[in-house]
Amino acid sequence: MKRGPKLTPVAIMANRMKPLERSHRLAHLRALIQQQPIRSRRREELIALLRDEMSAPPGKEARAR
Repeated sequence: MKRGPKLTPVAIMANRMKPLERSHRLAHLRALIQQQPIRSRRREELIALLRDEMSAPPGKEARAR
């Protein structure tokens, strides 16, 4: 059985949020960041993900139906 690289919990969550509209993804990330303790590793990963989402050019996105 072929396995890919092991994904971090933040990467798994990012994959699950892909079908959401960009504005919803940003709102969810902001809410998750606020729930995490300051200086936690998970918070830093979420901040990096939010930064990537915000810097990505808006384009055609798949919508959840």
